[in-house]
Amino acid sequence: MKRILSLVLTLVMLLSCMTLVLTSCEKEETTPTVKNPTNDNTDMDSALEAGDIFAIRAATDDGLDDDWDFEGKTLRVVCHNDGYEMFPAEADINKGDLVKDAKAARNEAVEAKLNCNVELTYAGGINEVAAYVQKAVLSGTDEFDLIVNHVLTTGGMVTKNLFLNWYDVPHIDFSKPWWAATTATELTYDGKCLLAISDINATAITCCCVIAFNKNLAAAYDLGNLYDVVLDGDWTYDYFYDLIKDIYIDSDGSGTRSSGDFYGGTFVVSNASNAWLWGFNNPVMAKDEDGVPTIAIKTDKINNIMKTVYDFYYNTTGIGSSTDDGFDEFKMFLNKQSIMTPIYLGEVMAAGLRNFEDEYGILPYPKWDENQEEYYSHVYGEHTVSCIPKTAKDLEFIGVCTEALAYESWKTITPTIYETALKTRYLRDSESKEVLDIVLDNRYFDFGFVYDNWQGFGTVILKMIEAQNENFESYYEKRYPKAKLHFRKIIRVYDRI
Repeated sequence: MKRILSLVLTLVMLLSCMTLVLTSCEKEETTPTVKNPTNDNTDMDSALEAGDIFAIRAATDDGLDDDWDFEGKTLRVVCHNDGYEMFPAEADINKGDLVKDAKAARNEAVEAKLNCNVELTYAGGINEVAAYVQKAVLSGTDEFDLIVNHVLTTGGMVTKNLFLNWYDVPHIDFSKPWWAATTATELTYDGKCLLAISDINATAITCCCVIAFNKNLAAAYDLGNLYDVVLDGDWTYDYFYDLIKDIYIDSDGSGTRSSGDFYGGTFVVSNASNAWLWGFNNPVMAKDEDGVPTIAIKTDKINNIMKTVYDFYYNTTGIGSSTDDGFDEFKMFLNKQSIMTPIYLGEVMAAGLRNFEDEYGILPYPKWDENQEEYYSHVYGEHTVSCIPKTAKDLEFIGVCTEALAYESWKTITPTIYETALKTRYLRDSESKEVLDIVLDNRYFDFGFVYDNWQGFGTVILKMIEAQNENFESYYEKRYPKAKLHFRKIIRVYDRI
């Protein structure tokens, strides 16, 4: 990026490039307001010229007044999985985990700014949280203020009419870069939104689906520069498939395909299989001419998609795919028994790839064909969303605190994951970092997945491939009535707000 003299213009340009996180396919976002500097700017000028994302975001105004004082009032947050998304255990803080430390610092910053407390009121598994929230809200008890919970489970809870409209909460500004652009588009209907995604939901980064490849093995098999293919926009399914479809060695000499063999790719039928649907730009739902989210999965190409994916898993020599317990796609990749395998970005930071001896890189899921303009990324269903219970009393307090949490997450947690952990510490080459930008820029938060609750078509590929069924038409006919009823309930809740 060219240097420019004006501090403000520099910040604007850098922010437009770096506001990667928790955005969808929409490219247009408002530019945050720059704080008026009051001190010597020598260090800031250097940080901006160097592209220091932490300094840039610290110089961005959160849009909230500086004189809020809630006199020690407590924001009560419900989380699942022991509250890790929001509350790292005290024993884990300052132990060298960058993300946990950033989350603790985020909470402390909000508490200090607003003179409030941010506390976890309940923690447990996704079903326990769902039961607890439903019981509390339906009984009318004021037990918590904010819910940060598993996306699919929370989507199903919407049918119970438990949550408030985010647009009715003061001081929440979806135009800010710490809110997913999709929240104001795909997840908003009739000017209303019940489930939102912001930088509070850090798992919307770590659960993003990509394909890992062993660079040493790719070179040995003369697969060419895969980064160039991606960056040139030519990474299509056919290109990807032709590279690895015939690579297979019966390494253990058993005469049968097994977990002891070598494959072009190990792709077990799993939750990651669902990523093909969005990678091929075939979302479950889209808004009709009246702006109503409608089941739209049945496109002209969906039958070909299902047949293609079926053949990929079951009829391709170079693809290792088995339902046997011993067939671990990721372990086999780490054992150098395959060139490619699907992973989540969080695995880049985990011990397996950190200690991987060979060089490796990451790739987006390929496009359906050359006519598809963009790469699209699916975020695995373990990520969280945020919502506010109908029993909430002090909406101004909740709105200010939540906006502050989202801003502080964008300022510290997101760049810690994206810039420090992924880009600087764990990804091993500059090209992977360019691919990371593409992957995160093009995440797709589909209304038909966020609100699915395993009732619609959000896991259609997994369910069909598990059943060894490639006939989408028959599956659609059986599934559609249930899916239609489920989303009719969702829309009915929206219409009653």
